[in-house]
Amino acid sequence: MVDTGQALVMDWAENRSWKQSYSGRQYARQTALVVESCLSIVTGLGITASLGGLSATRACFDPQLLLRFFPVACLFATGLSLKMMSVNYFQAGTIKIVGQLRLPMLAVGSTLLLGRYFSVVQWQVIALITTSCVSFVLLKGQGRLKEGKTFKWKGLSQLAGWVVMNCVGGILAEMTYKSGNTPYYIQKVAQDFGHLLTSLVMLFLVVPRFSPREDIRNKETRPGGFFDSWDIRTVAVVGFLFLDAWIGNLLLKEFSSVTRTVAKAFGVATVYFVSLFYSKERKSNWALTVVAVVVIQSSILYSFVS
Repeated sequence: MVDTGQALVMDWAENRSWKQSYSGRQYARQTALVVESCLSIVTGLGITASLGGLSATRACFDPQLLLRFFPVACLFATGLSLKMMSVNYFQAGTIKIVGQLRLPMLAVGSTLLLGRYFSVVQWQVIALITTSCVSFVLLKGQGRLKEGKTFKWKGLSQLAGWVVMNCVGGILAEMTYKSGNTPYYIQKVAQDFGHLLTSLVMLFLVVPRFSPREDIRNKETRPGGFFDSWDIRTVAVVGFLFLDAWIGNLLLKEFSSVTRTVAKAFGVATVYFVSLFYSKERKSNWALTVVAVVVIQSSILYSFVS
């Protein structure tokens, strides 16, 4: 439910809504990630102090722990930044469908790096997910070419970067979170510090190079600075990002990265079909919707053969 809500709220914040009165200038998306990281750190420190006291709070600032979780944080934060940048090109339904490519990549990575075993039936379903995802992307691209539009290579490359970094980060996070006996809330705070640092670098140095209008230091395009164009929709985006990060990492702590991805697959159906109500492109392209259904069905099927 949290994953579904996050995707739909992002579309709502992008002015893709049912009410035209909600339209307005776009907020700088990267600022939402920075605020979410700060909120996670404050929450994590509060939980740590209440459950473990002063000694546990000090453990959150252990340099070795911070360094151990920094690669995980860097991969997740960079990948999430790329995903937020791709929102400029794709709606939530499309992002969810392409994001299902994480499952086959995680399966291959888990086999090679974690020694996890998958049955022949599971590999067949994984192959079906991969084929249907690739077909969805190609079919969507062909539709744009027929309309005389260019293929969204920039947005697609950002989505691909998010998928790869999310997969590598998921495998590394599973290994890191399950190593040692450090409580989850202390580990999460250590990761959030790295997440905040990476998000700040993306906000000030990386994102403005690709999207100058999101440079919060430019007073011509961003007169309001950091919180320029923020409203209740942006606050909702931050809230869902916060919940998704805590619940998602807790799943990695208790289960596998593949299980986490399968759990998210159930939200794909809701996101995609709700987005049909405000996506004229998919209403007129039933073939695209059929392929999307295959992606959703194969993702859910995987959970039953696991």
